[in-house]
Amino acid sequence: PLKDSFREFYGFSNEQAETALIKYREYFSKKGIFENQVYDGIPALLTQQKKSGRKLMLTTSKPEIFARQILDYFNLSHYFSFIGGATLGGKRSTKTDVIQYVLKSNKIENPSDVIMIGDRKHDIEGAQTNDMQSIGALYGYGSEKELYEAGANIIVPSVTHLQNLLNTIIY
Repeated sequence: PLKDSFREFYGFSNEQAETALIKYREYFSKKGIFENQVYDGIPALLTQQKKSGRKLMLTTSKPEIFARQILDYFNLSHYFSFIGGATLGGKRSTKTDVIQYVLKSNKIENPSDVIMIGDRKHDIEGAQTNDMQSIGALYGYGSEKELYEAGANIIVPSVTHLQNLLNTIIY
């Protein structure tokens, strides 16, 4: 979550983090949202996973409205059966909260059958809190140390390695 990052990385107080979040969203909602990039190999990975019959769902700490806009902009929305994100008001802001929202909204009663793939400790911790397996992705923002210390079940260095791993998992 962005407010947590402002506090953790920059030492902001709660008030400073809230102000920074407001300023960030002002920029992001108009321009920054279109400055994202899709990692090489992700469309092919999503295509293959969807064709294999897997149900793909997105959980993000980004506000859900922005997540949908980003996925639409990059023509990725159609891969996901559900897109879950944070609320703008902060009611649902942690990765744990977002995962719980996605599980509940989709009536998933056995979270142990779900694999969370993420690149930050919040993804891994959210998976653990919700009794899910996790794969840490090093092609994102988090480091191997961060993902290992958070308790990722498996860590993959690239999209290709993730694809190969997912091809071996029977569901």
